[in-house]
Amino acid sequence: MAAAGAVPACSCGGDDGPADPDGGVSTAHCTYEPVQPNANAGTPVTPGTLEAGAAEVVIDVPVGTGMGGYTGRANFLGSFDPVDNRIIAIANEWQPSVGIETRSMVKAVALKVGVETVVWLKVDAIFAYEDWVFDLERRLGPAYRGKVLISTSHSHSSFSQFTGHTPLKLGSGEFREVIHARFTDAFEAAARAAIADLQPARIGFFSDIDFDPNDQISRERRRENDELPGGNRKDDQFRLIRVDTTGGQPIAIIPIFGMHPTLNDQDNPVATTESVGHLERQVEERFAREVVVMHVQGAGADVSSVGHGGVDCNVKPGASSDPCFGWLKAEGHGRAAVDTIMAAWTSAGSAMTDQLALAMVTQSVELGPYHDTYSVRGGELTYAPFDLERPADGRIWTNPSARTGLISPIDEYNAPVGAALCETDTALFPVAAMPGTDGLPVYGSCVRIDEAGAILSQLLGLTLDDVSSTGPACGMTRTTVSVLRLGDYLVPTMPGELSVLLADRIREESPVDLPHTIPIGYSQGHIGYCMTAEDWLHGGYESSVTFGGPLEAELVAERVIALMPEVMSATRVDGAAGGADRTVIAVPMDSLPHDDPAPQAGTVPATVSADLWMRSGPPAQAQPAATVPRVTGLATFVWHGDDPLTKTPVVTLQRETSAGSGTYEDVRRGSGRTVQDGDFILTYAPSPLIRESGPQTHVWAVEWQPVPWTGAAMGLDALDRRGALQLGKYRFHVVGDGWTLDSNAFDVVAGTLTVAASRSGNSVTVASNWHAPKGFRLLDMQLPSNVPVPLRTQSVTITAYATGDVMVGTPQTLTTDAQGRVTHDFGGAAATITRVDVRDGFNNTGSSSL
Repeated sequence: MAAAGAVPACSCGGDDGPADPDGGVSTAHCTYEPVQPNANAGTPVTPGTLEAGAAEVVIDVPVGTGMGGYTGRANFLGSFDPVDNRIIAIANEWQPSVGIETRSMVKAVALKVGVETVVWLKVDAIFAYEDWVFDLERRLGPAYRGKVLISTSHSHSSFSQFTGHTPLKLGSGEFREVIHARFTDAFEAAARAAIADLQPARIGFFSDIDFDPNDQISRERRRENDELPGGNRKDDQFRLIRVDTTGGQPIAIIPIFGMHPTLNDQDNPVATTESVGHLERQVEERFAREVVVMHVQGAGADVSSVGHGGVDCNVKPGASSDPCFGWLKAEGHGRAAVDTIMAAWTSAGSAMTDQLALAMVTQSVELGPYHDTYSVRGGELTYAPFDLERPADGRIWTNPSARTGLISPIDEYNAPVGAALCETDTALFPVAAMPGTDGLPVYGSCVRIDEAGAILSQLLGLTLDDVSSTGPACGMTRTTVSVLRLGDYLVPTMPGELSVLLADRIREESPVDLPHTIPIGYSQGHIGYCMTAEDWLHGGYESSVTFGGPLEAELVAERVIALMPEVMSATRVDGAAGGADRTVIAVPMDSLPHDDPAPQAGTVPATVSADLWMRSGPPAQAQPAATVPRVTGLATFVWHGDDPLTKTPVVTLQRETSAGSGTYEDVRRGSGRTVQDGDFILTYAPSPLIRESGPQTHVWAVEWQPVPWTGAAMGLDALDRRGALQLGKYRFHVVGDGWTLDSNAFDVVAGTLTVAASRSGNSVTVASNWHAPKGFRLLDMQLPSNVPVPLRTQSVTITAYATGDVMVGTPQTLTTDAQGRVTHDFGGAAATITRVDVRDGFNNTGSSSL
């Protein structure tokens, strides 16, 4: 059978296949355990009084850990530009991270109605690991079985090395015990804090089915499927869930739409929450209290986030070139999105309720390795028995020119233990190709994971020892799905990169209408890209990051679709009862070198180590300069700290409470949060860079560009007020493992504008700009921030002088145009002007000769 109706079956060797239909493949080497029944099964689902709580916790992952998302970070491939030759044991053959731009977070929202309590977490990570769900259920207790939902940001610059899923290590590095523990401990802390925060609450929803039509926030990134019905578009569905106290105070905001957080590429060595994190922070700072904002991915497979601003990578100030990172674009993304999110939040408040029917089911789904598991669309599409002695017949479509009508059973996908890199017509490792597929579109480049794994494990330094010709990677044999009911709304989950077309199918088969169906991706586990079979067979990068061929994602989606009406029933069901057991993968026991205590921790070095890499180059001294100008300056501080395996230092910016008092307090954002990241960059280097016989010194540094921090009071963080930072004395405060350290105080002083004056007849035109070639903060939504950026539509005062500093006329206060220019008619005296001084509304000054 095929999607277009009955067609001849494939030619599969002229017989009924081998006695063993899948060539002796087995899962005997894997460990499984039963999934415990979902809590509260058999109890009635009726609207009841809602309670809600929320929390956020920093995940203290050691700097040096690899970051997920780009296989190009593997040392063997060498397609990145490392900052130095450091070797960090925890990263092994993966490119180590060297610092933090924004800290990885876990955010939690707890919802309770009657006997049912659900905990929904959003983690800054490349993907979800199935073990997280069951580990957190175990930690929280039997009442939470089947009631834990873990979603991820999919940032390609967040810490990884937390998964035991063997093929996924190719995009995330070696599995590490310490990383696994840091993540799961943070999950428990956030979940428990959200549960402890439970209080009477109200909930509201917003739905937009034509989201961001002008692509200011997100854009389509997959063109290979444009000819498919519905394929020529991005995820145009936007939902928002608003949770308040019954008194109207916001508790949590959950915006849901798809986008890839990939504004930074594989050369970025600094951990960042990317576009998702900056969007969340911009929304957070619209409130005068701490509100948990957790963006959740919808159909993000086809969609990229849109950045705004950035840096000009061709600008090379000074003797050495500066790295080119996308952090500014991520901040610009957040600024571009915040008004849309806030409008949706306001709309969601128009019909809030404190009564809610709450239910959730969770199920483990069996995947490979057996061909007969993969039967979708009521048996219309299946795989032929796996047989490596049988070449493919090469017949894929009933109408090859139109690429319509899939022929089934599918004999081209012939990989008993799974295949990956299915994208083009030629295999990267021909020895690992599926038989008879060379030259076939998409199938031709597939490599069987057992053969490719043996090669890649040596090249990439990864442990891929649970894969063989007769046994699949154990993590590939199961995945996890859930459906959450929130009154008349359903939130079905997909364990991977949900595509628009597969999301469409889930919505179409939902028991509730389109606005009330909210499919989400990157949740509960990860199987790679989740596409329809036809979409998969249109190729492209997305098809290459799958392991079960064109039918796997639809198989999983159909299990989700089957759960949706069950969770809408009047009685809670046990999702586990209709599912499979789950995979248990042992956590490796690490033996990593660890300097505890670290030499000289909590001290300031007399000189700055040559091993220290900083984005702006090594500073001349460890302490900050005595004075640092607004916008164009950089305040830096270097110290010896803990081994990252012990603790990541917590750095806060402090300001003198009153002039000359010598008393400092933490600078706080409008939400009340302390300024700890995002506004400055934390970097780290061991010294020496390569461990020798003894302990290493652990050198840490921070740099801050003096502009108003995100969420600064009185609207000072608006881009037209970049020069409005409060003057005065500041310092850095560092908290280590049992010690604290303060930098020397430094004065933030008025900045210097770059000014250019020109004369035309009796008129003088003056252009004023900020020029911060070493800066890393966003100054403009269009222009690169490291080139001259105009003071747009701002009040400036110009004063003209003739030879001998004789003032010409009187100072003129004018408003600049979009190019930062003002023009004034000085009459006949214009010919005498030799210099023009400029002062902006915040007392920053500049001058130009004429």
